[in-house]
Amino acid sequence: FLNMYDYLIVTHIPAFYKINLYNELAKRLKIFVIFISSDTSQKRSNNFSSVNDALFDYEVLYQGDFQKRKIFKNILAIQAILSRVKFKRILVSGWDLPEFWYIAFTSKKSKNCLALESTIFESSYKGLKGFIKKLFLSRISTVFASGSLHCDLLKALNFQGEVKVTNGVGIINKPEFIKTQKKFSGRFLYIGRIVDIKNLKFIVEIFNAMPNFTLTIIGVGEQQEFLQSISSKNIIFRGAVENKFIGAEFAKNDVFILPSLIEPWGLVVEEALYFGLPVLISDRCGSSELIKNGINGFIFDPTDKNSLMQKIRNFDNEMLQNLCSNANSYDINAKDTQQISAYL
Repeated sequence: FLNMYDYLIVTHIPAFYKINLYNELAKRLKIFVIFISSDTSQKRSNNFSSVNDALFDYEVLYQGDFQKRKIFKNILAIQAILSRVKFKRILVSGWDLPEFWYIAFTSKKSKNCLALESTIFESSYKGLKGFIKKLFLSRISTVFASGSLHCDLLKALNFQGEVKVTNGVGIINKPEFIKTQKKFSGRFLYIGRIVDIKNLKFIVEIFNAMPNFTLTIIGVGEQQEFLQSISSKNIIFRGAVENKFIGAEFAKNDVFILPSLIEPWGLVVEEALYFGLPVLISDRCGSSELIKNGINGFIFDPTDKNSLMQKIRNFDNEMLQNLCSNANSYDINAKDTQQISAYL
């Protein structure tokens, strides 16, 4: 039992927030992590994923972008690891990869766990797609669900096993910074991929109609050129910004905005709260449960332009001070402790 791991974890890439979570788990548990690939072509910055800070045993199956990996080769590598590594439980980070299906059907159900980051909004639970997910879940004994919208999906799929709520998908970087009091200057910020599901055309059209407010967009993606071509001067595209400079971007702005039509969680919301920014968030985002209306931000319908425009127009100095002080008092460390203890 000396080399018995508490968890063998299999996940997509070594994203910084997963590394932070696994490092914390490794202080209390013996874990071995299999990363399917070393990187991905879809991300918000260049230093998004790296194993340099890993303080646990791990193996990376494919060096390069996740999208270009050789699936059959990966499965053979997983087979070899499973035959030599002893573990009490195996945790897969989703049901979207052949590698995860291989594990679910070749490992004992009593050992099989799933980290569920899909919500009821973006994941079909009816028809053939629903049947396929139910089939996968029939091989899982415990699900670690990120939040309440994830639990709703499990209920819809009639999952009968154990469910543990983690309140997150990982742990953000928490650099030291000096908190300053903000005066409302009408500056709004978005950070993330520039892709269709993030619903950026929706907020570009809103800010086009509101020239007194500024919107800064950080990230890259296939919609970037199109959005730039339809944006007024009050909309600034910054491209990719490295993680270590993200704090400065939050400092320059008043309010963070996440308008996604699909967002399994939205870790950047935690980052915004950490840096003391109130958040305007779509009700389709998993992390919308961290936002309380009128307390540390506002939740909106990502299809209703007038309602969001009104919320933006209502901002003034007094409201911002109030929301910022609540964002500042949000205890992210308590949330992270809760996340870690779900696995213990």
